[in-house]
Amino acid sequence: MSDVVPESQSPSQRLAEVLRLPFTARSGEQDYPAVRAVQSHWNELRGDRICPARAELDPKPLAHCLDVMFVAELVAPSVARLRLCGQQLGELLGMEPRGMPLSVFFNGDARTELAQALAQVAQGARAVMPLRSDAGLGQAAIDGMLALMPLSDPDGRITRVLGVLETRGPAGRAPRRFRLSAPLRMESDPHPHPFAKPAPAARAATGNAERRVEAPAGHLLPAALPQRGQKPMLRVIKGGLA
Repeated sequence: MSDVVPESQSPSQRLAEVLRLPFTARSGEQDYPAVRAVQSHWNELRGDRICPARAELDPKPLAHCLDVMFVAELVAPSVARLRLCGQQLGELLGMEPRGMPLSVFFNGDARTELAQALAQVAQGARAVMPLRSDAGLGQAAIDGMLALMPLSDPDGRITRVLGVLETRGPAGRAPRRFRLSAPLRMESDPHPHPFAKPAPAARAATGNAERRVEAPAGHLLPAALPQRGQKPMLRVIKGGLA
């Protein structure tokens, strides 16, 4: 995926853009080391595949990141239910988050963007969402970063999401709700995962299937990724997610 570099940039700025790798923070963004560590480990596990299997996850290399990590189940292409959660997610919510939808951490407007991101993660894409929780009673404003990466089941279907939600500053009074502080970014391979199965309600859950979200370097990805050689559309496969 090539970057589009404005002509007004200096040679050094252009070089920095050319050398920027997927998942790397852009200039001026806060650094989130746990997010980077989990993304790097996920990439190592998947190799040349679309994504690694859920069974391949080993918590030992990521022991320092477990507090901000989670594994969620895709119960629909745009809905993920939390199954395993780090301690910090419970502190942000003020209760045990397991069994709850991931959208519980977002305000109303941001939930639509989250649904769009999850719909693409279910097709093999990866999402990065810069977040902010505004100040309130007993709550200082905090920034955060959410990264979502697909995981497959033993049959090769994408049924789980590996996520990391890292924040800056004390959680303060719970619960915390987040909004997007910048456009969400998507990373995708040239073609979708062959076993990703959208549910019949996918179009209703994600709204307009042709709505687009901003991807890195100005590239735009459709909300539903087409098979190679096909027109962009949602294809209903009988049986749904396993």
